[in-house]
Amino acid sequence: MNSVSADEKHVLYCVRVIVERQKIDNVWQSHRWVIHDLMPLDRVAGNGTPPINDIPLIPLRAGDDGLSMLFTADALLDLHHAESEAYAENLASSDPAIYLVLRKNDNSDDYADVEADKDAADVHVAEISLSPYHIQDYEDCGEDQVEKLQLQGPIAEFVEAFVAKHFQPEPFKKRRRDKAHVSLRDAGRGDVRRRQSGDVFQTPPRRRDYQ
Repeated sequence: MNSVSADEKHVLYCVRVIVERQKIDNVWQSHRWVIHDLMPLDRVAGNGTPPINDIPLIPLRAGDDGLSMLFTADALLDLHHAESEAYAENLASSDPAIYLVLRKNDNSDDYADVEADKDAADVHVAEISLSPYHIQDYEDCGEDQVEKLQLQGPIAEFVEAFVAKHFQPEPFKKRRRDKAHVSLRDAGRGDVRRRQSGDVFQTPPRRRDYQ
């Protein structure tokens, strides 16, 4: 494990994602994609720019039925001090998570060899993130498969240390009333119990007591 610590302002945490292609009984769809596991690898210092996580899935092991199969991809979790509030929000939630986005392969040259292989995956890792704010854009779009993996173990410990180092919530400041301003504002109003007739203030008639 690399010695890069949470003191760094930008850290790239490499992880290995294991994804399973499962056969399903559906006339419209032959299979589905399920996250099988996620393993922490090493950490490196970032240079301030976010990584591009657009990574093909590599076949790992075939299943007995010829369709079920395990695939792997190495991706980078991006931790930047400017996004520490989002990580703090994630940790404070009832279900801290690592968010993984799977996207259907297109017909670009990047996936030409993958698509030519009948056993290859028809999806790839489009994004992996610790920010619920960032992942919201993918969920709102609805075109990609967004999976939540439990944030735990050494990755969770490192994220907690990173947030403790870089996140400084703004203290609540009670708004103070400007007494001088209020006094000047109210100085010309006179007694609110008086009513004005022309330029002369008149005292309202005394209320008669009925017995």
